[in-house]
Amino acid sequence: MTTAPSNNADLVSFANELADSARKVILPFWRQPIDVESKLEHDRPIAESPVTIADRQAEEVMRQLIEERYPSHGIYGEEFGQVRTDAEYVWVLDPIDGTKSFITGKPLFGTLIACLKDGVPIIGVIDQCVLKERWVGVVGQGTTLNGKSVSTSGCATLKESMMYATTPHMFHKGEESDKFEKMCNKVLRPLYGADCYAYAIVASGFGADIVVEADLGLYDYCALVPVVEGMATC
Repeated sequence: MTTAPSNNADLVSFANELADSARKVILPFWRQPIDVESKLEHDRPIAESPVTIADRQAEEVMRQLIEERYPSHGIYGEEFGQVRTDAEYVWVLDPIDGTKSFITGKPLFGTLIACLKDGVPIIGVIDQCVLKERWVGVVGQGTTLNGKSVSTSGCATLKESMMYATTPHMFHKGEESDKFEKMCNKVLRPLYGADCYAYAIVASGFGADIVVEADLGLYDYCALVPVVEGMATC
């Protein structure tokens, strides 16, 4: 049992352990028959969202590892809620971001893991277990994909940009949807359906330039922040 990390390197190594543990749980369920339950949140633009045993078991195994290694750290998870969120270090977990992709056999979901220090994301992991791709962003150290630094050249104007959103239905009717429609009319091409994977490919400079989204929970975006902010520009 460790009550405090000696440095960020320990935390980065542990974040990778968490991602490894989630992979082992999720992969046996990939493209296999699986029961899907519905969660209802009526205050959101899309009230229904699916959840599976893979989501729950992956979060359980990560939470257990955190409790064993860093019992003083907080945990904020999508499936099992919050403990010790006033701690100096808090782990924010989304075991399967993009469950709709997962249950339909599309490998554009990901496991999101963030480590916050005093409320600020300092480490972020986007792990795509099927494609064996893992982005790790560390504040002050940049972002890597499978251990290699990522970079992007970007583009000069909106009219040249490729823009992703998970779905146009995630925007509340009115101001949000109106502004999103204006963005769609400004960019070269609006594209849909990549969840967290869109942020990863923006960070890697693979051809996507912008992600525009709304209605995100803490577990949806904390891991993305170090990954996107850590990309190098050239």
